[in-house]
Amino acid sequence: MLFPSALLAKTTLNEILQHAFVADPTLDEAKANIEMAKSQTKVSEAGHLPIVSVTNTSVASQYHRDTSNRRSGPGVNARLNLYAWGGIEAEIERDKHREGYYQHKLTETREVMGQQIGQLYLTALRAKDMIAVYQESLQRHNKILKDLTVIAGYDEGRAFEVNEALSRKNQVESSILIQQRIMHSALNQLRRYTKGKLTEKDLVDPFEKINVSTFINRFHNPALEQNPTYLAQQEESASAKAAVKAAKARQLPAINLEGTASRHNHEVYINMSWDIYNPAAKYSEQQSYYSQKAAEAKLREIELNIQERALTSEADMLRNQQLMTVTRKQIGLQRNVVKDNELQFEVAARSLINLLDSYQDLTSVQITEVTARNDFRDAALLYLASQARISQWAGNKSAVKF
Repeated sequence: MLFPSALLAKTTLNEILQHAFVADPTLDEAKANIEMAKSQTKVSEAGHLPIVSVTNTSVASQYHRDTSNRRSGPGVNARLNLYAWGGIEAEIERDKHREGYYQHKLTETREVMGQQIGQLYLTALRAKDMIAVYQESLQRHNKILKDLTVIAGYDEGRAFEVNEALSRKNQVESSILIQQRIMHSALNQLRRYTKGKLTEKDLVDPFEKINVSTFINRFHNPALEQNPTYLAQQEESASAKAAVKAAKARQLPAINLEGTASRHNHEVYINMSWDIYNPAAKYSEQQSYYSQKAAEAKLREIELNIQERALTSEADMLRNQQLMTVTRKQIGLQRNVVKDNELQFEVAARSLINLLDSYQDLTSVQITEVTARNDFRDAALLYLASQARISQWAGNKSAVKF
């Protein structure tokens, strides 16, 4: 997969999405499905056209009183449907709806792929933010360890404090390694959509300083009928309904104009064929009927799911924005607590455990803020996905317009 090298100079999520929407083979598969459906429509339309076949008969043994009935040599057979009780039209209608289904599936595939890429990007960004918090905590532990090492050099009775601080430092280092593993795993998966290697330095907040109300109003999808998932299922339901009509028509008589011609004779006649007993046709009709019912139920399920995702993501954005405000204030207060404990530790008014606990409390509040910030980003991406607006948000010019 080839991407322009200019992408590597500035790897925002929007740019990665724009290039993925053009170059990823997943979309080629969706486009091929559209062409496949168009070909199937042509197959059904051919039901109105004559079928002509060439035959050649070499008879090993035959006996006829009338020599004109003898069969030998080349010939031509032809058949043209005259009336099929609307069965051919129903098959054409079924396949045209399948075309529409795959057209909307292409748009849905683009949106789903955009959400998957976005989630990988936000996962890496969340881990990057976590690492920054733990790195700050590590610096605090290194500083106190440096001081304790000097103190223990003069007072052997305080050597246990060095061990306690080392244990806490090791916990922080373990947390850093865990987050680095998560981050690099996400970055490696993102490489599928970029030519070069992404690093944590390339990651930027795609939803920085957005106004929630403005964001929602801008990307709100005013009509459920414009959602590609809903539209695709709508076409699926209509296709299943047409399939029921076609299945019923296949159980009725087929009236064809048929003809044969050979060197010795030719004839044209109208032929009626009716399967008066065909269990397979009956069960095929039942299958089509239940497929229709399943498609209709799926349509209602999609409608409810879209509404639920939109409401959930809107509420999550607002709640996490409020939580970020509160935790940022708490971080400032907890930093003051740490400073106070450090000063009191120096004059032996606070124990090492008190100081290390205050470090842990500060880190805990910072992690809460990072979690709220990244949950906000996840909610913003989920809102775009629920409204089928990821392509629009990314600025994709090739996106299907509703």
